[in-house]
Amino acid sequence: MTYWEKANHSWTADSTRFILTPKQKSRDLFYYIQEIGYFKANKPYFTERENLPSYLMKFTLSGTGELHYQDEVYTLKAGDIFFIDCKNYQYYKTISSEPWEMDWVHFSGGNTESFYHEFIKNGSNILHTNSENVRNNPIHLLMEKLLQLQKDPNAKTDFESSVLVHELLNELILQKYQMDFADSEIPEYILDVKSYIDENYRQGVTLEDLEKHFHLNKYQIVKDFSKFMGQPPVDYQISCKISYAKDLLRYSNLSIKEISLEAGLDNFAYFSRLFKKKTGISPSEYRRTDRVIKEWVGKLFVNTFQK
Repeated sequence: MTYWEKANHSWTADSTRFILTPKQKSRDLFYYIQEIGYFKANKPYFTERENLPSYLMKFTLSGTGELHYQDEVYTLKAGDIFFIDCKNYQYYKTISSEPWEMDWVHFSGGNTESFYHEFIKNGSNILHTNSENVRNNPIHLLMEKLLQLQKDPNAKTDFESSVLVHELLNELILQKYQMDFADSEIPEYILDVKSYIDENYRQGVTLEDLEKHFHLNKYQIVKDFSKFMGQPPVDYQISCKISYAKDLLRYSNLSIKEISLEAGLDNFAYFSRLFKKKTGISPSEYRRTDRVIKEWVGKLFVNTFQK
C-alpha cells in the first residue's frame, strides 16, 4: 500500500514542529517520536492521508477541529484527544472561526500497538476530558515536556522521550478508564472487600457472599471494585488462587492435585486449564521450569565460590 498525503499548512507563526529520524537502535529499543508539534491552525488547515506507518495523538486546547476516521466523524473541542493508527485513512481539519489549538505527536515503537487496541476497545478513537482545565491536564503537560526535549537534543534524548511516551500512553489509559484517582479516594468499603477476599479466597467467595456480608448490591460492588482495583472481584479472587498455587508449586512438595485443592479448586482439570490460561504454561511445566532454574543458580553459586 502506497503512502499518500494532502494538506493545507495554515498554522500561525508561533506554531512549532519537529520532524525526527530516530536511530535504528532507538527504533529497536524504545518508543520513538517521528514528528511532534504545537499548532494554532486556521481555516482552511487540513490533513488527509493514508498508509503512514505511525500512530498520532492530538490533544485539543482551544478552537474546534473535525476528524474523519473509520467511517466516523468526530467534532474535537477543548479537552478532546484522538489517538489513531495512521495506516488507516484519516482526514482532519479546523472548523472553527478561531484557530484550532492543539498538541500533537506522531510516534511508534514499544507496545504502542497494544496500547492503541486497548484505547479503542469501546469502538471510539476519541477521549473527552475536562474542558475547563485543559492546560493542567497531565496529557498536555507530558506533550509539552516531549516538545521541549526535542529543542536541545543530546545523547539521552531518545531514552528520555521513550520514558515520556510510555508515561503519556499510561496516562491516556488511566484517564479513559477514569483511574486518575488518588489512593485516598478509594472507598473504605472497597479496601474491606479486598481484605475479605484475601482472607477467604481459598474457601471461595461469591458475589452473593459479598452482597450479604457488606449489605450492598452485588452489581454496585462489582462496578466500584472494578474501577478502583482494576478487575472484578471474581477475577481478583482467581488471581489470588493462582498466585497461591504458584507459591506451593515452587516451595512445597505437594502434588499438583493437592495444590489444586489447597487453592480452593476441587476440579483438577479446571485448575490446570485456568492455570495455563493465566500463566501461559501448565502447573507441571511451571514447577519443572522453576526447579531447573534453581538447579542452574545452585551450580552457578558453587562454581563461583570454588574458583
